[in-house]
Amino acid sequence: MTGTKRPGQKILAIHRYYWPDSPPYASMLRAMVQRWVQDGHQVDVLSSQPSYKAELENEKQPGKEQVDGATVYRLTLPSEAGRPLMRMVNALRLGLGILVRAVLRRRYDVIMVSTSPPVLAGWFTALAARLSGARFVYHCMDIHPEIGRISGEFRNPTVYRVLERLDKWSCRQANPVVVLSEDMAESLTVRASKELTRTVVINNFSLPAEPSSSADLPFPWPEEAFVLLFAGNLGRFQGLGVLMDAMALLRDHSEIRLLMMGEGTERAALEQRAAETGARVTFVGHHPVAVAKKAMKQAGAGFVSLVPELYRFAYPSKTMTYLEQGCPVLVAVEPESCLARDIMGNGAGLAVQAGDAEKLAQAIVRLADDREGVRQMKENALALAILSYSPEVVLARWAALIDPEKKSR
Repeated sequence: MTGTKRPGQKILAIHRYYWPDSPPYASMLRAMVQRWVQDGHQVDVLSSQPSYKAELENEKQPGKEQVDGATVYRLTLPSEAGRPLMRMVNALRLGLGILVRAVLRRRYDVIMVSTSPPVLAGWFTALAARLSGARFVYHCMDIHPEIGRISGEFRNPTVYRVLERLDKWSCRQANPVVVLSEDMAESLTVRASKELTRTVVINNFSLPAEPSSSADLPFPWPEEAFVLLFAGNLGRFQGLGVLMDAMALLRDHSEIRLLMMGEGTERAALEQRAAETGARVTFVGHHPVAVAKKAMKQAGAGFVSLVPELYRFAYPSKTMTYLEQGCPVLVAVEPESCLARDIMGNGAGLAVQAGDAEKLAQAIVRLADDREGVRQMKENALALAILSYSPEVVLARWAALIDPEKKSR
């Protein structure tokens, strides 16, 4: 009947953590949920109690509450920091929670999950969707277990084969698998062999940030004329040892400094490496996204890197936050990757081969010496962010994917 309003869909969004917890996806998912509620859908979120970071003391949240018009259900799961067995137990408990929520307590039209915890979250959600008749959307922010093979987490060949088989089955159930790059889509196609995996590429938008009460940074800004900023996790996948080696080569360049903002398993080793070589590097620890964005706006360039081959299975989302702040991006990754082509093809920064400290040092000097070139890169970075990675653009794509018949606003 003309003028009749179509009812919205019943959606269940699942992730190990949700706002106000601290991981980037917790805030990104909140923005996606807000858009779906705005579009007239009934949205539930299944998550767990904070906190993602053991050092943070987030206030305990209710087990059930209304947030932005959606109903958020939180399971109480023990901290798993440094406890691999507890990580597995929590993944199984979350999986059972998914089955109970999606199959026994309420039927949904769409169930979406991201890759945290890896493999098992996707498998349990795919099973729940199959049992309940819901459409399954698998948001692969990373592709597992391949990333675990690179990191060594899934080095046992038997464990790897089991996890790969589980994830292949999950991907076959998905309609669709959402990935961040064509590289990731190609990896799933190769892995699937003759079995069909429907993929859609929707990259992320810049990380949402709570308003800051201060215009000043909570740490002194370096006095050097050119500051290269790394903002993110100081972990194994970033290959940051090469960056320390490059800065060691530049220790006599008094106009250049590297600012490292973040925490992670590699921080102590990176600090020791910088100290031993006399590299001009300052570590300022973890800070909220709003602070990171202020630093990005002031920096000469932002740094993104991945260990070799990882670009096939991941795309660093910090890239979009750099671009949003008009910060040129220096990427150390294979030149054939979508990441390198996105930055170089749009004039938004420079790209060098991963693992080459000498080439990386040369690129840093090139940026430091080319003020006019960097000014143009800043303009290009901001233009790219607005055109391709703004929340409005990305959330509209998600709105159309969740409900293709509903006209995007």
